[in-house]
Amino acid sequence: MDAQLTKQIHSLVPFTAELGLELLEASKERVVGQAQWASERCTAGDVLHGGFLMATVDSIGAISAVQNLPEDASGTTTIESKTNFFRAVLRA
Repeated sequence: MDAQLTKQIHSLVPFTAELGLELLEASKERVVGQAQWASERCTAGDVLHGGFLMATVDSIGAISAVQNLPEDASGTTTIESKTNFFRAVLRA
């Protein structure tokens, strides 16, 4: 984890701290993040909640978008996301 980068994104987007999002890398070409499995992020059967997964992916996508904004841009927002889940995310 890049502690400084993670702290910076938590300050700019407080919801990422609620998700427990940790950034490993962020550049124009690539953003890598992670969040740990936790029971409070699960639905029945210890399966990570789809809303948690989507919020995490949306946050990483937003960081990627911000990395690629023109210098004079004032911000961005997500307007659409779609995900197909292939299997449940269970605790290892």
